[in-house]
Amino acid sequence: MKNSFGILITVAVISFFIQTAEAQKTKQFQGTITYSITYTGENLTPATKAQLPTSSVVTVKDCKTKTEIVTGPVTQAAVTDGVTKTEIVLIDYMGTKYALKLSAQEITDGLAKVPASTVNKTSDTKVISGYTCKKAILSTKEEDGSISIDTIYYTEDIGCADLNFSTKFKDIPGAVLQYTEYMPQPQIEATAFYTTTEVKKSKISDNVFLIPSDFKEVTQEEFKKLFGGE
Repeated sequence: MKNSFGILITVAVISFFIQTAEAQKTKQFQGTITYSITYTGENLTPATKAQLPTSSVVTVKDCKTKTEIVTGPVTQAAVTDGVTKTEIVLIDYMGTKYALKLSAQEITDGLAKVPASTVNKTSDTKVISGYTCKKAILSTKEEDGSISIDTIYYTEDIGCADLNFSTKFKDIPGAVLQYTEYMPQPQIEATAFYTTTEVKKSKISDNVFLIPSDFKEVTQEEFKKLFGGE
């Protein structure tokens, strides 16, 4: 009986440690990622470069993100939920604030209008801000027929498999900590380089991902009239 009892205790202890290890392994990230943004381009003048954003902050909690970026007098934010596949766009233009909700279908329809990217995941890795990141190459056929190549490094230790569902990185499972982005615009034909400068773990409130009370919610049609677009 004593031996049987001892075996039961041993099995229980082993089971406890296995469950604890699994719980720690699946515990999801909460915190912020800060990016530095630099640019290169033949027709990128100092005056134009001065108007472009130089940093971005992404708040992550499990499968939700809030990406904030400041361009001149405009503060923009995109709040995404990888579980519901929905997004909220927040625009603050010199104190005038608008919010636009996008459904999963609206996001799918929007992605169908932009050039699709082919992802080639490689075995190369790179340590960025303490995280071992995998390298991937994105090839995109632009509207003018040219092929743009973006190199990215991502980690599956931050976020979830659908963290990037609303972007061209939708097939990348986890947070992208370094990437290049081609900007095929007539006025600004350039490449932007996003590099993580800090990954900071912290407890994030769910309120971060809600529409602030001082923002006015608008429809897609109203949003287009206010800020242009198709």
